[in-house]
Amino acid sequence: MGLRPSLASLVAVVALIGAGLLYVWTSEPAPAIAAPGVSIDPGRNAIERTAALPPLNLPADDAPHGSGMEWWYYNCILDAKTGARYAFHVVVFVANGLVKHTVMHAALTDLQTGQRYSSQTRTGGVPAKSVANGLDLRQDRWQVAASGPSHLVQASLDGASIALNLSDSHPPVAHRAAGSQTPGLLDFGQSGISYYYSRPRIAAQGEVSIGGKAVRVSGDVWFDHQWGDFDVLTLGWNWFALHLADGSDLMLYELFDMAGRKVVTAGTVSNASGSVPLKPDDIELVPVQRWTSPGKKIGYPVEWNIRLPSGVLNIKPFFADSEFDSRETTANIYWEGPVKVTGSATGQGFLELSGYDRLDATQAARK
Repeated sequence: MGLRPSLASLVAVVALIGAGLLYVWTSEPAPAIAAPGVSIDPGRNAIERTAALPPLNLPADDAPHGSGMEWWYYNCILDAKTGARYAFHVVVFVANGLVKHTVMHAALTDLQTGQRYSSQTRTGGVPAKSVANGLDLRQDRWQVAASGPSHLVQASLDGASIALNLSDSHPPVAHRAAGSQTPGLLDFGQSGISYYYSRPRIAAQGEVSIGGKAVRVSGDVWFDHQWGDFDVLTLGWNWFALHLADGSDLMLYELFDMAGRKVVTAGTVSNASGSVPLKPDDIELVPVQRWTSPGKKIGYPVEWNIRLPSGVLNIKPFFADSEFDSRETTANIYWEGPVKVTGSATGQGFLELSGYDRLDATQAARK
């Protein structure tokens, strides 16, 4: 697995094995209450567990929190004046267990050729400079920084690099469950409580360099920030971050257990007027086509139909081969790549598929 046989590495594997991603992380230690996230007071009103926690506070909450797990995530389909297009995702994880580690993943895809460049790094501690109400994380030749509406993303990959300046002119989207009164907090019952917000359209300018040739690019970057204490070793997920042509943005996710059973489905629709959480019954995610990685033989559902009250969206990847092998830093393998949206609305965005390596291994063990 490319990991050094030391205690620190073993702790890092345990602390980071789910860190590829999502969306079931809990916040500052949640009350030890079982699956139902609400109780009933004598007046018969629902009491949310999330109401007992500090509310989301921006811009202060852009900064690191020191929780068990935290990450800052960016993705975008970038356009060059030449007509060339590129897709990237960059994410920084901080895992705070017996040993604190910081992990960075980056991938860049040339949408003309399908050539994909990637990089990953892990270091002990948190290589950060102190920034009031923001962050400045640096390691080797990458940097992720934010202060108010301004962000900076730089990443050096094998054979390529990304350098972007971002400026956000829109209010953040604080995700919450349908019917919840506490924006920015999601209750997953026994899995805990998660702080989670997005900035779906941050204007970006900068350059992409491939083989030493730099190209000026621009685009709307999707940014996610999530933190808390959690254990997702028995869960996987399908996650969609979509920019629609009508100016609205759609975030959807579906959690599943290692038997392939659906656990939670949720999402948020946002536009210039605000955001609205989707009810689970309003969302149906239907896999259409699978792709199996040639070397690792992991199957991923890379094409989907998304059934919503507004219609059916058809999701197809630009390139099916968008697997990210992060075993040397987070001990897992996931799929992450740009997608096209057609059907009742058009657009583009990113799809993330995590847990299928463990799902395949679990199902194979049962045969």
